[in-house]
Amino acid sequence: MTRLALFGFLVSLAAVTACGESGGDEKGGTGGTDGGGGTAGVILDGGGTVPDAPAGETFCQKGECNYQKQDCASGGTCLPSDSPPSTGDWPPKCLSAGTKALGESCSAWNDCVAGGFCVGISGAADGGVVPGTCRKLCCGGDWSACGAGQSCVQQVYLVRPGGGDPVYANADICVPVNDCDVFDPKSCSEKGKSCQLVDPTGNVACMSAGTGGPGDACSSKKPCQAGFTCVADECRRLCKAVAGGGEPSCPAGEGTCVHYTRDPEGVGECTPLD
Repeated sequence: MTRLALFGFLVSLAAVTACGESGGDEKGGTGGTDGGGGTAGVILDGGGTVPDAPAGETFCQKGECNYQKQDCASGGTCLPSDSPPSTGDWPPKCLSAGTKALGESCSAWNDCVAGGFCVGISGAADGGVVPGTCRKLCCGGDWSACGAGQSCVQQVYLVRPGGGDPVYANADICVPVNDCDVFDPKSCSEKGKSCQLVDPTGNVACMSAGTGGPGDACSSKKPCQAGFTCVADECRRLCKAVAGGGEPSCPAGEGTCVHYTRDPEGVGECTPLD
């Protein structure tokens, strides 16, 4: 089996917008309770609908095969390739699949079973290789392409062995979600990351933190600071959405704590209701 020695670096960028940003900006609702800060208590059923997942295969890099469809012949796997090496992209190509299961350690791009990609490989100080992890390929933030407890929320950026800037491979990967607390600024151990809402189904994960505060402009490439989410291109504070209210609550001037369908259980957004 040909082993691809090019090093793949995983850059923690959201492949889809924060769930509040993609879920619209509903206002109002019923079921308000006392407490929770703000001027109108807490609204536990602000409504909203979870949109259909993106058609991920249409967002994959064009080439010999499709990362999400995995349409190679039996025994093959669709992976980024370095051919032609003179271009800045990484065209998909059918290669022999490996045997490493998803979630297992790996040391070459095609160590993994069909549909998996070894991400996070890097060079060691002694000239060796720091292993990566087999993750399922997906595209366009299509969370439906991932298994239970995972979502398609990280993009794959690759660097050639000779160096240079990382290049987005038009490929994403499924990563574990719901392993952090949006109300705990220390729940993500890696420096520069915070626990954020990452897709419109209410999943959360540790992602690169931004600096945006209440009302600041935001996007998938310009995230908000810890404890906020991006809604209609503006940072909105997250609050405790439980009967009777709780902390963190919504400060005066930031509206009412409202739980929408797009939010995790017990989590709301400080929402202007006028």
